[in-house]
Amino acid sequence: MVDNCSTTARLGSRKWASRFDYILTQQASVTVDKDAPINQDLINSFMSDPVHSAIEVCAELRPTVDISVPANADFVRPVLRQSS
Repeated sequence: MVDNCSTTARLGSRKWASRFDYILTQQASVTVDKDAPINQDLINSFMSDPVHSAIEVCAELRPTVDISVPANADFVRPVLRQSS
């Protein structure tokens, strides 16, 4: 699914997908299934982190329309072009 994405997106998703999956399936889900108490300090710390205001500014800079590239565009790598 990421083969038509940028090099950064491809490498990042391939590097982090397995780690993210492990954390969710082997740690987070297991903890939730055991009805472990939720650490409210972690939740509050996350919600009050200053990164949220930075992300809000970035979101305002995002174009209002989705940007897409046709599969047969001449700047798309030939191996990724869809044949008509």
